[in-house]
Amino acid sequence: MMKNFFLTLLLILVTVFTFAGNPDKKGVIKGVIRDSITNQPVEFATIAVYKAADQSLVDGAITGETGDFKIRKLDPGTYYLEITFIGYKTKRIENITISKDAQIQDLNEVHLSMTAENLAEVEITAGTPSIEYQIDKKVIHVDKQITATAGTAVDILETVPSINVDAEGNVTLRGSSGFQVFIDGKPSILDPNDVLQQIPASAIADIEIITNPSAKYDPDGTAGIINIKMKKIRLEGFNGIINASVGTYGRYGGDFLFNYRKNAFNIYFGADYNKRVNPGYSEYNRDTYVNDSTFKTVATGDFESIRISWGVRGGVEINPSKNDYINIGGRLGYHERTGTTNRNYDEWIEPGDIHNPYLSYESSFRSADFYSVSLDYSHSFKKDGHSLTAQVIYDHRISDELNKNELLETDSTIRNAQQSTEKGPAGRLRVKLDYTLPIGENDKFETGFQSRNIIADDDNKLYNYDPDTDDFILIPEYSNMTDYKRDIYALYAIYSGKVKNFGYQAGLRGEYTYRRIKSENNTSDSTFIIDRMDFFPSVHLSYDFLKENSLMASYTRRIERPRGWYLEPFITVQDAFNLSKGNPDLEPEYIDSYEMAYQKRFKKNFFSLEAYYRITHNKIERVSQVYQDNIMLHTYENVGKDYSLGGELMLSVDLWKWWH
Repeated sequence: MMKNFFLTLLLILVTVFTFAGNPDKKGVIKGVIRDSITNQPVEFATIAVYKAADQSLVDGAITGETGDFKIRKLDPGTYYLEITFIGYKTKRIENITISKDAQIQDLNEVHLSMTAENLAEVEITAGTPSIEYQIDKKVIHVDKQITATAGTAVDILETVPSINVDAEGNVTLRGSSGFQVFIDGKPSILDPNDVLQQIPASAIADIEIITNPSAKYDPDGTAGIINIKMKKIRLEGFNGIINASVGTYGRYGGDFLFNYRKNAFNIYFGADYNKRVNPGYSEYNRDTYVNDSTFKTVATGDFESIRISWGVRGGVEINPSKNDYINIGGRLGYHERTGTTNRNYDEWIEPGDIHNPYLSYESSFRSADFYSVSLDYSHSFKKDGHSLTAQVIYDHRISDELNKNELLETDSTIRNAQQSTEKGPAGRLRVKLDYTLPIGENDKFETGFQSRNIIADDDNKLYNYDPDTDDFILIPEYSNMTDYKRDIYALYAIYSGKVKNFGYQAGLRGEYTYRRIKSENNTSDSTFIIDRMDFFPSVHLSYDFLKENSLMASYTRRIERPRGWYLEPFITVQDAFNLSKGNPDLEPEYIDSYEMAYQKRFKKNFFSLEAYYRITHNKIERVSQVYQDNIMLHTYENVGKDYSLGGELMLSVDLWKWWH
C-alpha cells in the first residue's frame, strides 16, 4: 500500500513538472521583506511601484508568509518602490531599471526598521483591503474591522462572507459545522466553537478562511480551516498592549500582551479573559406516532447560556543565526459553558383530550482545563524561498461534563429526574516537517511529513432520581468506560508555479490511519478497530486578465471523521424524552469539493463572485426511532450521498475617506 502511495506521488510530480514554461518577457521586480532586528519575514507589507519620470503608481503587491513579493509585467523604464507596514518606517528604494538586458531585478532582502510610534495611534490606510483573496484562501485583516475593538473572534466572523453565527454564537462555515480552527497554524484541542468564543478580537491580527485547503494541510473537516493569527509586538525593548471591552447582557472581557525584545532574542507573555451571556426564548412542538395513537407535546420556556474562559500564553523566540529561527511557546487555559432551560409542558394523547401539564428544568455544565506546548524551528537556505521547518506540539485536556434533567409537577414536586456525567483526559502529540524548494523563476516544490497521535479516556455515568432517598442512584448498565486511540501518519507533495498570467498548484496527500475504540461496562466489553490508507489530491488554478481581473478554480478531496460521541456504543440520556447511542461501525465521510471565483479590483474597492459545489460520500445522519412511549432513541448511520451547492457575492466600496 505504501509502495503504491509513493508511486502515485512520483507520477504527480512528473506530470506537474511538464507545466513549467518560459518566464514572462516583461520586467519583474522581486525580493523579500524582513524585520531589521529579528530578520523575520514581514507578512502583509504593502509594495507600491511608481514610475520615476512622473511618480505615477504602476502596480503593487502584498508580501506573503515568507515576506516574499514579485511584481510582473513591467515595461522597460526606471521605477522606485515604497514599502509600508504598520509599526515600521516607510522604506523607499530608488533607481530600479528594467531593460532588455535586465528584465529581472532581484532586490534580495529588504529590511524594515521599527518606528517608535504608539501602535494605537498609527493610522490604518486603505492600501490593503479588509478582506484579501489569495489562490487558496481569504485573509481578513482584523485591524480594518470595526468589531476588532471588542468581543471575540465570533464577532469578527459575523461580518465575513462564508460564515454564519447563530443566537448562541455557534459558527458554521458555508453551512457546515465541520471545520478546523488553528491558532497561528497550530490546531486547538478544544471544540472549534469554544476556541472562537474564547479568543478576544483585540488580540487577533488576521483570520484566514481556507475553504479548499491544499494537500499541505490536514484534510479533516467538510468546510475547511479557520486559521487565527495572533498579534505580535516587534518593537525593540519592553512593550505592551492592553485591551478591555464591555457589552450588553453582562458581557465583558480583556486581554494584554507584553514582550521584551533585544537583538535576536524576544520573550513574550499575555493573558485574556472573556465572559459571554446569551439569553433566549424557545418553543417546542413534538408529535410521536405509535400504532394508532399520537403522543403530542408542546413546551415553551426561557434559556440562558453563559460562556467563561481565560487563558495565558507565553514563549521565547531566538534567532541563533541570520537563517535560523526557534520559538518555544505554550498556552494554559480554562473554558466553561453553563446552560439552563425552564419549560412549561403540556402533553396529551390523540384520540383523546386528557391534558397532562408539568414543568421541566434542564441544566448543563461543561468545562475543560487545557495546556499546549510547542517547539518551532525554521531554516532559510541561501536561495529565497528555500526553507525547512519543523514543529512539535503536545496538547492536553481534562474535560468535565454534568447534565441534569428534572420533570416537575405543577406544585414543583419531582416526578422524574436523571443526571449524567462525563469526564476524562485527552492527550495529543503532533509532529510536522515541511520542506520548500523554489524551482526556476516562478515554480516551487513542497513536501512534508506529519504524525498525529491521540489517546483519550472517557468515564460516563448515569444516575436516576430516587424519591425515597431524595438522591440520585447510579445505574451500572448505562455507565461505561471508553478508551480511544488514533494514529495518523501523512506524506504530501505539491508543485506550484506560474506561466505568464496562468497560475497553478497540484498536490497529493496520503494518510495512514489506525483507530481503536474499547468500551466496557458491567455487562459487556467491546473493541472496534479501523486500519486504512486514504489519498487526498488537490488542484488550484488562477488566471489574471485585463486589468485587476482574476479567475480562480480549485478541487480538493477531504474527510470528515465521526466525532467521539458518534462512536460510543452505549445509550446515554439526553433528557426525559431523548436517548442517544453511538455507532462504532460508522465510516468517515469523504468530500469532493469544487470552487470557482471571479474577482475585480478597482482602486481601493473590489468585487467578488464565488460558487462552490460539494459531494459528500458516506453521509452521516442522525436516525431516530421510538424507544418507548414518547421516548426517542437517536443513533447515527451512513446513509449515502449528499450534494451541496452555494454561491457568495461581495462588494467592498469606500464611499468617503471616513467610510469603513
